[in-house]
Amino acid sequence: MKVLLVAINSKFIHSNLALRYLKAYCGKEHSMDLLEFSINDHIERIIREIYLARPDVVAFSCYIWNIREVLMVADTLKRVMDRCVIVLGGPEVAFDAEDVMRDNPAVDYIVAGEGEETFHELLHILEDKGNPAQVKGLVYRHGRDIVVNPARPLIQDLDMIPFPYQDGFAGLENKVLYYETSRGCPFNCQYCLSSTIPGVRYFSLERVERELALFVKAGIPQVKLVDRTFNCNPVRAKHIFKTLISLGGQTNFHFEMAGDLIDDEMLDILRQAPPGLFQFEIGVQSTNPDTIHEIQRKMDFDALARAVARLRDSGNIHLHLDLIAGLPEEDYASFKRSFNDVYFLRPNRIQLGFLKLLKGSGLRLKAEQYGYEYTQYPPYKVLKNNHITYDEIAKLEMIEDLVEKYYNSGRFKYTLEYLISCHDDNPFEFFERFMAFWKEKGYEGLSYSQIRLYEILLEYGLTLDNVDHRLLRNIMRFDWVSQEKPSRYPEGLEPPQIPGLSKAVDSFFKSEENVLKFMPHLKGYTPRQISRMAHIEVFEYDVVEGVKSGVYPPSITYVLFDYNAGNRIFRRSNFHKVRL
Repeated sequence: MKVLLVAINSKFIHSNLALRYLKAYCGKEHSMDLLEFSINDHIERIIREIYLARPDVVAFSCYIWNIREVLMVADTLKRVMDRCVIVLGGPEVAFDAEDVMRDNPAVDYIVAGEGEETFHELLHILEDKGNPAQVKGLVYRHGRDIVVNPARPLIQDLDMIPFPYQDGFAGLENKVLYYETSRGCPFNCQYCLSSTIPGVRYFSLERVERELALFVKAGIPQVKLVDRTFNCNPVRAKHIFKTLISLGGQTNFHFEMAGDLIDDEMLDILRQAPPGLFQFEIGVQSTNPDTIHEIQRKMDFDALARAVARLRDSGNIHLHLDLIAGLPEEDYASFKRSFNDVYFLRPNRIQLGFLKLLKGSGLRLKAEQYGYEYTQYPPYKVLKNNHITYDEIAKLEMIEDLVEKYYNSGRFKYTLEYLISCHDDNPFEFFERFMAFWKEKGYEGLSYSQIRLYEILLEYGLTLDNVDHRLLRNIMRFDWVSQEKPSRYPEGLEPPQIPGLSKAVDSFFKSEENVLKFMPHLKGYTPRQISRMAHIEVFEYDVVEGVKSGVYPPSITYVLFDYNAGNRIFRRSNFHKVRL
């Protein structure tokens, strides 16, 4: 019996962890292959490749981002391979498996809940023509009826599940890999599916240490840990952080963290991590106490803010902070406050998401109570509720797009600081007014180059009466040049022409004293080579003082940008004020 596991991921760079677990758990006893596609692949190609593999069983991993494609592929396959058994599993089919089976006659079985043992037993039933009624966690057809078997108990000894990458990392060179050290979450957030499964179960530390070393040894670029709250057991988390720091290597590890559980001892450990080793995603979701209470989330925002501030000041860990628009009890004004609270923590990235009423979640079960209207198709995005209108949700969607383009890119750091200071130090007000300008000019819905994004922001800034336009141009040019050696400039940000500047710059790079003082890591390179890795820009203000203090004294200032020693986390060059 030939079994084909099929993943349709949301992006090409993603990989599927769940199916790799199934293959590791069942693959020694059955002929089993794994095919991965993305939702951007043509449906016809997906169907064709599955068909040409001539499987006896096809198993799909189902999520909100791929369920439509999965059901289309399954229906088509059944029409050309009527004897092929089609199995679905995953969170998008587990909570209403009976309805999915009833609405999709091409589906033969659904694995509800943890899949390793259920799928393993199902394959033996199919091979031996056994009775599916014996398989806990299975939903199947019996004549015209759909039978829902009793739920399967959770696997308590996770170490019985083999390492999902036991076949090695071939074919995953350009992918993000996923891994977990635990299953479950101690919290009960009502928007999250983890709240439906009680408790936390752990893989043994010995196993985790061994497997993390394999990622580092293989030079995997990034591993995303899918533990719902990685540091819910702080002692264990500290141990793993120490292990990863000691392993070295170039692999980046991404964790979902509870910010208020990061204590002083953990901060001291994390300070020792080299830049780029760790990346933290910290869920805030809202700072409205009524909202936090309503979604049954436990969070000490003051403790979270202190931890984020110290992590930010250490400068070695990329920080993502998450907000969710559309939660209960949070109206538009309240969300403004939540946004500003998070913005002033100055993370590297603000993930402004929109509530999705996932199947099985507490908020979906109480949708009528909160007045929720949401899309009746995946991802079940909220449209409005008793506290926020669709007009306001639509505004927030446009603001989110600008936050992504301008704040999260990291390319407009000092420009945003200056412009927000001209909006009464109110980040949300800046993005709200910029959004109105963006919409009025017809810029919405189009893609833009980085150079064009600078030009549009400059265009907006020049409409503001309380903005020093000359200073704005200098600050924007500083942001532009700090990213990479400029080959051209956005329109309106061209540097002043200084007679003899080119010769003075050449002389600067020829001076061994200057190289040793400002760029000792470039010792031994020729002046021509150095000029390719560094740049000197002239400004009409002391921008070096300005980016430190917020005050920009008018003064002709020469700034050396060193692109060879840039911060790996923030993708910016090192810079120094110099004399020519």
